[in-house]
Amino acid sequence: MGRSLPAEAPAARILVVEDHPLIRGVIRVACDQTQGLDVVGEVVDGDAALALCRSLKPDVVVLDLALPGETQGLDVARRIREEALPIKILILTGRTDDQTLFESIRAGVDGYLEKTSGVRFIADALERIARGERVFTGEQERAALAELGRLARHSRDASGMRAVLTSREIEILELVGVGLTVKQVATRLGLSPRTVEAHLAKLYRKLGVRNRVQALSRAASLGLVEIGPHAPSAPGTPDPALGAQHSP
Repeated sequence: MGRSLPAEAPAARILVVEDHPLIRGVIRVACDQTQGLDVVGEVVDGDAALALCRSLKPDVVVLDLALPGETQGLDVARRIREEALPIKILILTGRTDDQTLFESIRAGVDGYLEKTSGVRFIADALERIARGERVFTGEQERAALAELGRLARHSRDASGMRAVLTSREIEILELVGVGLTVKQVATRLGLSPRTVEAHLAKLYRKLGVRNRVQALSRAASLGLVEIGPHAPSAPGTPDPALGAQHSP
């Protein structure tokens, strides 16, 4: 009695999430030309992608990061992982910055390719990911580690600065950040203008800056205060557009 031949492995089922028809065509060609890769669906937005992930349960999703609508590519990746769907994720994007790469890895994707990659590279990445491999270049891994280090240093800097600044100094920074002058801050807090100026001078030394604009920029970058159109307004704060005068 002869030995039975091993059963052929089923083709990896691929869902394409991409709003550009040319890129969708490239991905389909990559799969059509490669044995073992089968495109089972194509969608252009994040909500439709999530719906098909739940119903079709593809083996691999090829996912663009910039999608029409509110649900973006990273949102799709995070939801797939949050819902524990047994789906591998290949990011195919035009974005090459380190922060986006790091956020993608943190979201749990299995590979990251640029859209300029050729058909053979896309097919090879899909084959490897379908087999359970992760597809990141050495340069991408180094960039992700560098970004992780930068974020860790930023977090340490912010924590250290919060320990150094007093609550009164933070309060003064917040009021200055919404457009109040030294005199107005002094009136609001029941202090003399000279006392407010003394607090600001200490702030400048602690933050390593020379003026109010630099202090606000540094504090905002550390997440100590919020400035700009989304900053919380202090009651009675004059509208800068109405010509509020700032102390020198």
